[in-house]
Amino acid sequence: MHDYFLVKSLDKVKAGGIAAFITSKSTMDKKNPSARKLMAQRGELLGAIRLPNTAFKENAGTEVTSDILFFRKHERMLDLEPDWVHLSENENGIVMNSYFVEHPEMVLGRMEMVSTAYGKDAACLPDVSVPLPEQLKKAGEYITGRENAFRTNSMENDEMQ
Repeated sequence: MHDYFLVKSLDKVKAGGIAAFITSKSTMDKKNPSARKLMAQRGELLGAIRLPNTAFKENAGTEVTSDILFFRKHERMLDLEPDWVHLSENENGIVMNSYFVEHPEMVLGRMEMVSTAYGKDAACLPDVSVPLPEQLKKAGEYITGRENAFRTNSMENDEMQ
């Protein structure tokens, strides 16, 4: 369901436009790359940030590893299959999206295998040594085209007039 929404949403973005999505890690980490390939055909991945599994615990009462994905819509559909469409293994042998293996600075915590109701699964456990907003701001500096895709400051009064 997540992937269908992401692909259809990218279809609605104007060429050159920026789209940001929050989704579960399954979008980037599932074995079948077909949905990621559809996304790559529609837009350039400007970057992704993996959030710790506690990011939504206080507000939503859930512990789930989530990702923020930033895309810039292509002018037209392209037949692409960039590296981030595929999975890889990190230094600890955890299978995950190759983007996060190649860009560990975009993982806001540490990936570990944990026990779940469905068996073992990879989760991003929080790094409590640095506040999450600070980690998020730093990771946002690595997003390509971030002046359009990732805004860290609130609007000033003169911008609202």
